[in-house]
Amino acid sequence: WLKSLHVKTVLDVGCGNGKFLKHLQKSGFKAQGIERSEHMVERSLLLGVEASTQELSQLPQNSFDCVVAIADVLNYISPDELRAFFEQVSGVLKQGGYFLCDVNTLHGFENVADGVMTKENDDLFLCVEANFDNNQLQTHISLFEKKGDLYQKEQGSITQYFHSQTFLKKIGIFKFCTTKAVSLFGRESDKTIMLLQKK
Repeated sequence: WLKSLHVKTVLDVGCGNGKFLKHLQKSGFKAQGIERSEHMVERSLLLGVEASTQELSQLPQNSFDCVVAIADVLNYISPDELRAFFEQVSGVLKQGGYFLCDVNTLHGFENVADGVMTKENDDLFLCVEANFDNNQLQTHISLFEKKGDLYQKEQGSITQYFHSQTFLKKIGIFKFCTTKAVSLFGRESDKTIMLLQKK
C-alpha cells in the first residue's frame, strides 16, 4: 500500500522494537518512530533506525507523507481519547497525507483474544487471562519467575477497546480510502487494516 501511494516520509507511531521501521528503511522510505517505552526505543536504536520517546504533539506540524499505527496501537486508546489522537496524527501529516492503522474486529476480541493462556517451565510460570465484555478486553498477566530457591511474582493489567469502523468514521477527521480484512488466527477476519487520508 505504501509503495502504491508514492509516499516518502513515514512516521511509525508505537514503533515497538523497531523491526517494522527497519523494514520501511530497507524499502527506501525515510522513516522514524515514536514509542513510549524507553526499553523498546533502545532496542530500535540497536537496529540502526531513528526512534524516540517523543509524543505526537512534540513533532513538527505538516511534516510526514504518511503516519502508520499498526499492531494494536488504536486498540489501546479509549474511545474518549481517540478523537484527540486522530487530531494529533492529522497535525503532523502534510495536506492529503495518509494514515495507515489497524483495529481488532469483534471476532478478534471475542473469539481470539478472550480466554486464558499459560506457559511454564522449570524457571517460570506465566498466566494471561483475558475477558472481553462491554467492548473492552481486560487482560491480567501474572508471572512467577524463579530467583534462587524462591519464585518472584509480578502482575499487571492492560485494557484494549473495540472500535467499530462506524465509530471511527463518525470522528470525521479523515476520509476513509479503503480497508482490508486480515485473518491471523483462522479463516474469519480478526483484524482490519484501514487506509485514511487527511482532508
